[in-house]
Amino acid sequence: MTLLVKVVKIYLISEQFDKAGNQIDYKEVNKILWELQKQTREAKNKTVQLLWEWNNFSSDYVKASGIYPKAKDIFGYSSVHGQANKELRTKLALNSSNLSTTTMDVCKIFNTYKKEVWEGKRSVPSYKSDQPLDLHKDSIKLIYENNEFYVRLALLKKAEFAKYGFKDGFRFKMQVKDNSTKTILERCFDEVYKINASKLLYDQKKKKWKLNLSYSFDNKNISELDKEKILGVDVGVNCPLVASVFGDRDRFIIKGGEIEKFRKSVEARRRSMLEQTKYCGDGRIGHGRKKRTEPALNIGDKIARFRDTTNQKYSRALIEYAVKKGCGTIQMEKLTGITSKYDRFLKDWTYYDLQTKIENKAKEVGINVVYIAPKYTSQRCSKCGYIHKDNRPNQAKFRCLECDFESNADYNASQNIGIKNIDKIIEKDLKKQKSEVQVNENK
Repeated sequence: MTLLVKVVKIYLISEQFDKAGNQIDYKEVNKILWELQKQTREAKNKTVQLLWEWNNFSSDYVKASGIYPKAKDIFGYSSVHGQANKELRTKLALNSSNLSTTTMDVCKIFNTYKKEVWEGKRSVPSYKSDQPLDLHKDSIKLIYENNEFYVRLALLKKAEFAKYGFKDGFRFKMQVKDNSTKTILERCFDEVYKINASKLLYDQKKKKWKLNLSYSFDNKNISELDKEKILGVDVGVNCPLVASVFGDRDRFIIKGGEIEKFRKSVEARRRSMLEQTKYCGDGRIGHGRKKRTEPALNIGDKIARFRDTTNQKYSRALIEYAVKKGCGTIQMEKLTGITSKYDRFLKDWTYYDLQTKIENKAKEVGINVVYIAPKYTSQRCSKCGYIHKDNRPNQAKFRCLECDFESNADYNASQNIGIKNIDKIIEKDLKKQKSEVQVNENK
C-alpha cells in the first residue's frame, strides 16, 4: 500500500462562544488570531537565530577539538528544536503542540538549505508577520452537527483560554461548497482518512480565515488497476470530456449543454447590468467607468466559481469511470487552453484547471496520468490509421476518407489518445502516407 498525502482548502466562519454561551464578535476573534500570527513569526525567527548560532558554535568547536559537539551536552536537549521550544513555551500564548510543529518545520527547512546559506547562495531564512498558523494534528477536531461541518482548533495554551473567556478551542463553521470537499471531510470525520499537521491562513482579499487541511490515506486501488489499460481522454469544445478504452465501444461523455446554458445566462446578465449602468444610482455616479461597471465585472467571480465547481464534478466522474473500467493509466493531450473562434466563453474556459483536477484525483486512486502531443489525434482514423484534415468535416462528425469509418469525432479522438505511444505511431503513419503519395506521383 502507498500512503498518499493531500490538502483540501476550506474557508471558515467564526462561531466562537464564551462560557455563558454568547457568541463572540468575529472582529475580536480576528485580533487574537492576528496576534498569534505575529507570535508564530517570532517563534520562527527565534528558531532560525538559535540554529544559526548553533552552527557557528559547532564550526568553531570542530576546529578547536576535532569533533562535533552534542546538543544535549550544551542545551540539555537532543536538538535545537527542543531548546527553541523551551525558550518560547513560557513566553508565547501559542498552543504547545502547534509551537513544536512550527519550530520543527523551521529546523527542517533550515537544514535543507544550510549548505547553500553557508556558501552564500541563499539568505538566512527570515519570516514576516502574516505567517500561517501551524496546527498539530491533535489540535484539529472535526464536528458534524445538523448536516453541517465545523472545526474546533486548539490554538492557545490552556491558561490563555481563561484570559479571553473562551468556552473551549476556536470554533469555526466550514464552508463546504462541493461534494468532493464534503466527501473528504466525511472520511476524515469517520477516520477513514487520517488528519495530519495542517495550516490556518488569513485571506486578505476575501477577509476570511482558510484552513489548509492535510489528510492521508492508504491507497488500496493501486494493485487492482491495470497500468497497461489506458483510458484515452479527449478534452474539447463540443464536449468538455469524452473518454474511452481503445477498442471498446463503451464511452464516457460529458456534453457541453450545462456550460452553454450557464454561458447564455451569464452573457444575458452581463448585458443587462451594463445597460443598467446608464441609470445607476448616486452611489456609483461620478466615480468613473470602473465604479459604474463594477457589478458587471463582479460576474467574473461567479464564472470562476462555476468553472471550479464544474471541473471538480467532471473530474470526479471521469476518475470513477476509469476505476470502473480498471484503467491504471489515463492519457490526455497536453493542453493549456482551447481556442474557439466561434465562442469567446469557451476560449476562456480553464481546461488546464480541469486537467489538473483530473490528475490530482487520479493520484488519489493510484492512476498514472500521461500527456501526449496534441497533434493529429482528431484527424487520425482510429480504425485504419489514415490521417487527413478532411476526415473531420465538422466539429462533431468524423468520417475517414480512406476506409469510410464514421464516428462521433470526439469519441474517435479519445480512441486514438487511448493508444500507447500514439505520438510515435502517428509519426510513422505520416511518413508512410507521405511515402505512398510520392510513389503514386512517380507512377
